[in-house]
Amino acid sequence: MAVQYQNTIERVVYYHHSTKNRSFIDMYEYLRDKGIKSCEFMLLLLDPDLARIDPRDPNLPSQMKVKVLRECMYNPWYFLREICRIPDDGNPRGVPFKLHRGNMAMLFCLMQNINTSVILPRQTGKTQSALSWYMYLFNFGTNSAEISFLNKKFEDSKLNLTRIKAIRDLLPSYLKMDQVFAMDGSKLKGKNSVETLQHPINNNRIRTVPSARDVTSAASLMRGRTTSIIYIDEWSFIKHNKIIYLNMVPAWNTAARNAKANNKPYGMLITTTPGILTTDEGMYAYGTREMATKFSEHWYDLTYGQIMDIINSNGNSNFVHIEYNYQQLGYSEEWFRDLCINMQKNWPEIRREVLLEWSNATENSPFSKEDLDTIRGLLRAPISSFMLFNKYTINVYEKIVSNKYPPLIGIDVAGGYMRDSSAITIIDSYSTRVTAEFNCNYISTQDLAAVVYEIVSKWMPNAVVNIERNGGYGASVIAKLLTTSIKKNLFYTIKDRVVEERIDGAHIVKKTQKTKVYGSDSSHGEREQLMEILRERVAYHKDKIISKTIYDELCGLEVKKNGRIEHSANTHDDQVFSWLWALHIWYNGSDVLNNWGIQKRVLRTDADLEEAVLEINDPKSDILSDVNLDIQQTEMVDEQLKMLDNAPGKLMYRDWMKKVQEEDDRALQKILSTKQGREAYERKYHTKLEDQGFAINQIPMDIFTSFNDGMLNDPDSVITNVDMGNLSSLWAKL
Repeated sequence: MAVQYQNTIERVVYYHHSTKNRSFIDMYEYLRDKGIKSCEFMLLLLDPDLARIDPRDPNLPSQMKVKVLRECMYNPWYFLREICRIPDDGNPRGVPFKLHRGNMAMLFCLMQNINTSVILPRQTGKTQSALSWYMYLFNFGTNSAEISFLNKKFEDSKLNLTRIKAIRDLLPSYLKMDQVFAMDGSKLKGKNSVETLQHPINNNRIRTVPSARDVTSAASLMRGRTTSIIYIDEWSFIKHNKIIYLNMVPAWNTAARNAKANNKPYGMLITTTPGILTTDEGMYAYGTREMATKFSEHWYDLTYGQIMDIINSNGNSNFVHIEYNYQQLGYSEEWFRDLCINMQKNWPEIRREVLLEWSNATENSPFSKEDLDTIRGLLRAPISSFMLFNKYTINVYEKIVSNKYPPLIGIDVAGGYMRDSSAITIIDSYSTRVTAEFNCNYISTQDLAAVVYEIVSKWMPNAVVNIERNGGYGASVIAKLLTTSIKKNLFYTIKDRVVEERIDGAHIVKKTQKTKVYGSDSSHGEREQLMEILRERVAYHKDKIISKTIYDELCGLEVKKNGRIEHSANTHDDQVFSWLWALHIWYNGSDVLNNWGIQKRVLRTDADLEEAVLEINDPKSDILSDVNLDIQQTEMVDEQLKMLDNAPGKLMYRDWMKKVQEEDDRALQKILSTKQGREAYERKYHTKLEDQGFAINQIPMDIFTSFNDGMLNDPDSVITNVDMGNLSSLWAKL
């Protein structure tokens, strides 16, 4: 098949399914099972003659060596998959490059010349993956380029250069290209020291950068250095990183533009583990993470232009952020246990370097450490995700239990401030558990309204949507949605509003009337209600939170001097408040049964669940007799049903149930065939049948229905990619 990569001409390519590097096959199968159409890119092969040869064979014919060299120059995936070896203690041959979700995403972005920020757990190959990429660029991928290495200490920058040399030493001899011969037959070597490495043939150079001793040295560290490729390791721990970055960007920007014009690689890569937010460098690194555009695996199906449209929509950053935990990278719980033992169970370090938690818990947290730890233990990974308009990703945590219980959607609209995000949280009104979420730091209010419209009109026709009216931003979203068919889904309250004011002598007379007010105000009274809901949730319903985004924001909340609960200076609370606005409907909404069909039921608390567990484990409890009784009763019922099924002249039980269901369906269709019947149905179930073509609550894609199907805890369930067209065509309808 023919593919087109950025900066290359169109060419016929093949896919190397017979590769011996199993990790690349694993990633292909993972993306295929996720529903990603472009799932074979990591198996790319330009020359089919290379599919069955060993490029490291010492007896490889010269013509095949030339083919391997040419393949390496044009196909970095081949180099990483078949050629590259990572140094390994006790193994002089090294080990093959291991591909996983984290470095696959990183390499995908780097090959598109995208500035990339990566956070992966310790000991998962983060730095070695980056160095393997720069080994490829240095030896094959470009020429006359300068690559700069920065780290928290000069010794660490030089250590990374040493690792690059070790990777090159493991290449087949005909690919090392570490020396060249002069006309007289003498060997010429490129410049090679502990601080610099220069290629003798293509004139590429890697230079290490010393650490900054103070603010003055930080400002001059990279100023004026025309390097188009920069690798920054341990970004969260580099002293004066803000000053270094701001002073190096102008020169880098010029060099990157020149490289782009010459069709050469360029870009910045940042790799790190979470830092400490009590330090300036940790705060600045956290800001880099928060302002960046979040990577989505749906991007593998997008064109370069579509990806750049997403990145360019972010007015705060041109970085893409990639982050995966150890489970998502395929590491086992045994691996985690062994690493914890090796780290001497230093839990602050384990949380930061392995569990990827930023040290953002405040001293004045409104919650106890025990409560937050319990919530963290109950978190879940999304079971699926889908993309709207090829731009915005929505994560699904679990499926809604029944169409009879309307989903509750809370929306916090960004106020346009730095690192502010617009957030959507969807909860199930049956269990009040979080079922889906959306968080975006670059979406406009118009696009946000379009996203809400798509979610409700296409999947949740009976949902109730509560939008915070804040500073005009939320009000503008409400105003747009009031002109659409989902107006009926918007949460409202009836309030007295002043509609007329006149002077009667010395007195001002105000005329009020009952007014339907859509959305919710973050007034003092309603905010206190939200804080009460928040305390109740953390105290009694920890198992219903399950979202890591919400958990991270809970850790950053603090009690201010005036007693208000707010996010700290280094964190934010967008997802928390969108979650609370959804819960506000359930807890504080008026006449929600008649208005939206919300049936409130008794919610089991954490304490109730714990008590049930304690009863089961109580040695005094006669559990065995209870179980035996249940078995006896079940067997008795089974026998009775069997007798009924086998009775002569009688319908089988299952056939009788089918007949009853068919009669019910015919009766319902007869009711819906009349105008009066349809109106009665709409009043009863709070929905508009004409919006659904007389299809009763049929939600497509099986994303939000039947959640009791064993998929709840499966992080590898199928991702559904939804192409809704473009925003302009949607807004033409709105």
